[in-house]
Amino acid sequence: MTELMVPLLEEASPDARVITVSSGGMYTSPLTKDLQYSESNFNGVEQYARNKRVQVALTEKWTETYKNKGIGFYSMHPGWAETPGVATSLPSFSKSFSGKLRTSEEGADTVIWLALQPKEKLVSGAFYFDRAEAPKHLTFAATSDSHAMINSVVDSLNSMASPFV
Repeated sequence: MTELMVPLLEEASPDARVITVSSGGMYTSPLTKDLQYSESNFNGVEQYARNKRVQVALTEKWTETYKNKGIGFYSMHPGWAETPGVATSLPSFSKSFSGKLRTSEEGADTVIWLALQPKEKLVSGAFYFDRAEAPKHLTFAATSDSHAMINSVVDSLNSMASPFV
């Protein structure tokens, strides 16, 4: 969908930007080509982390692919917010941190900041948290080399989406 919008985004250049709301959950998962769990049993929390990792890697790829189009691409982590999704998907986490998680408004802060900042102050392809550039990989998490397979992940995504586009 994002790539289908590139011609419209070009028309909005130089202010055009794509902001992908990822999650710190992606820190636990390397990029994988097994997007449909053909090699293991489905795990919803793990799939969430995989999807969020894909978003960050795609943001990097779009930055490179469309670098001369005047479009800024950014991914961000809103922090752990107290939402119905967190309560349903991670009930023990939600209960343990009840009252300590961010509000939806606090979670939206960095995405709004990214939308309003002059692009010259931002790094296209970067991952942001709390209005600052943040690492995409944690030491010892075994994720740093995984972004090299983004082209095959994109091929898989395009193959899955082709009947609908």
